[in-house]
Amino acid sequence: MRFAVLLLASILATPVLSAQRAVPSGGQWLIDPGERSGTVQLSVRYGERGYSSNWSRVPLGELVGLSAADMRGSGATVHFKIVRSAGTLDCEGWFDGGKGSGHFTYRPNPEFVAELGKRGINAPTDWEQFQMTMAGVGLDLVDELARQKYERPTAAELARMATHGVDLEYVRDIGARGYHLSDSESLVRMRDHGVDPEFIESLNSAGYKDLSAEELVRVRDHGVDPDFIASLGSAGYKNLGIEALVRLRDHGVDGDYIADMKEMGYAPANSEELIESRDHGVDPSYIVSLKQAGYENLSLQELRRARDHGVTRGFIERVKAHGYGKPSLDEVIRLRDRGLD
Repeated sequence: MRFAVLLLASILATPVLSAQRAVPSGGQWLIDPGERSGTVQLSVRYGERGYSSNWSRVPLGELVGLSAADMRGSGATVHFKIVRSAGTLDCEGWFDGGKGSGHFTYRPNPEFVAELGKRGINAPTDWEQFQMTMAGVGLDLVDELARQKYERPTAAELARMATHGVDLEYVRDIGARGYHLSDSESLVRMRDHGVDPEFIESLNSAGYKDLSAEELVRVRDHGVDPDFIASLGSAGYKNLGIEALVRLRDHGVDGDYIADMKEMGYAPANSEELIESRDHGVDPSYIVSLKQAGYENLSLQELRRARDHGVTRGFIERVKAHGYGKPSLDEVIRLRDRGLD
């Protein structure tokens, strides 16, 4: 089961800095009942500055030696272990009404380091091993990366994956959706930008498969999602490239804008025409205002030019009131440029 891991403060430090940090020998633990049956919410605090790690939906079975009966106790002392591949937290404390607290002692696992060596990975620093313990990074993640033919990570890269939430399930899930990236840094970047398996699956369903890590990050950052893609498709703009989708989104051209422009009689085949018109403030309300002033069937280029020169319905009416009859659009623009008002 996936943990929602939030590693705060120093746990996000760079490998250079993390190598210099002293590993805490212990700390405090807090447990609250989980939202789902058979799970708990676990918080661990450590270090002089009170750094913390938080896990939700931790299966009770992963707390070795702790039972549901223990949690229902009232003040009785409990002993249990949180066993991870990289190390173990030996916990002692008490419970009252399903909530517990106490202290833990951290023990690194030397066999983990030896197994990394067998896989061609350098020995982690003490701090890196502690980070991997806290995030639950194990040999199964290392083996999955090898199976998917990723570049062999260093211990520092494994620790970085750990602190950024790149776990075994994440790697498996995106791999199952056709994404076998070459390096761990791409995984970290995708995870940091919210590219999760559900988002990838939604893009796959919309017809956008086999994107690069940078493309996935780019569309996520710019708010290009299946709903936006579908709105463009409904308006007649299908099978657009990633760059076109991003540009349309960035410039505020969505399905509603396109539909409104179509209703006004403007449906350019080139999406760049829509972007340019949106950027210049040409929208249905502006088009209607010029039609009401007697200027119909203008091209998008003419509409953009009029908008850029500040031509409005009110200005046109004032021009007519000065005895100009119905001047051409070019004449209205010249009068506007000369300051007639």
